[in-house]
Amino acid sequence: MSENKKSFWASVPGVITGMAGLLTGIVGLVTVLIQLDVIGGGDSNGAPAAGVSTTVAGQAPAGGGTNTTVGGRLTASPTRLTMRPTERDRTVTVQNSSTATVTVVKPELTGKDRTAFSTDTGCTNVALRPGGSCTVKVTLAPSGALRTYEATLVLEARELTQVTEVPIEATTVL
Repeated sequence: MSENKKSFWASVPGVITGMAGLLTGIVGLVTVLIQLDVIGGGDSNGAPAAGVSTTVAGQAPAGGGTNTTVGGRLTASPTRLTMRPTERDRTVTVQNSSTATVTVVKPELTGKDRTAFSTDTGCTNVALRPGGSCTVKVTLAPSGALRTYEATLVLEARELTQVTEVPIEATTVL
């Protein structure tokens, strides 16, 4: 007596189930490879090609008084901060691209995950001559595994009318 065994792939529900399983496996693999920075974004320094955005600061100087406005702006390197899953801190170099000495105020973190990051005081109240630079250390304190954190580092000088924003992204695996 011969048994007539139907293949799993012979029915529509079987094909749909098989394709869903295959697609789920591929998406899972790609997700892990992106989180481990094996594939995706960035140049050889780990910084994507996106640029720093600059917006006009609409705040009065801290402690009152008046601002002396200077042409130019602060620049940041890298222009976008991407932390690899194993990194918990990175450094941003802030440079005075104006023609006068400016005083950098305390860097500020904004965005939905701003509380997951902190900065040191490396550039707080630092007077930078034209072309001068200082560094800000950005540290991540993750609250969970398999999570992506996003924030923005805002850099401002008292004498400049524009702020410089550096997007930050960090992904944790474990």
